[in-house]
Amino acid sequence: MAPGGDTDRDDLGQVAELLANPCARDILVYTAREAFSADELAARCDASRTTVYRQLDRLEAADLVVPTVQFDPEGHHFERYRASLDRVTVDLDTDGLSVTVDRTDPPNDAVDRLEGLFNRLR
Repeated sequence: MAPGGDTDRDDLGQVAELLANPCARDILVYTAREAFSADELAARCDASRTTVYRQLDRLEAADLVVPTVQFDPEGHHFERYRASLDRVTVDLDTDGLSVTVDRTDPPNDAVDRLEGLFNRLR
């Protein structure tokens, strides 16, 4: 899907299918405010880790969530997810249906920049 632009009919189906899933919707709502790990999302969504990971994979493939690497003080790392979806608009006109997906840029603070640098060096 093109960021911020009209998508084709296949993308309309993909977005509609994703948004029809209650777990995917919950993930988008929670991660719109702040980044969460899959385990945190499983607890908040009252869903299994497998279900959450499946929905995160689908949302990430559609560019609706963005993973970031989080480091803990002991040197371990894990992924946290943040929604990149801002708005979905469906328009009906004489040419048919079109969908516009507006995305937000993920936060780019010092930690994000350092993590990005670290990932590029690996």
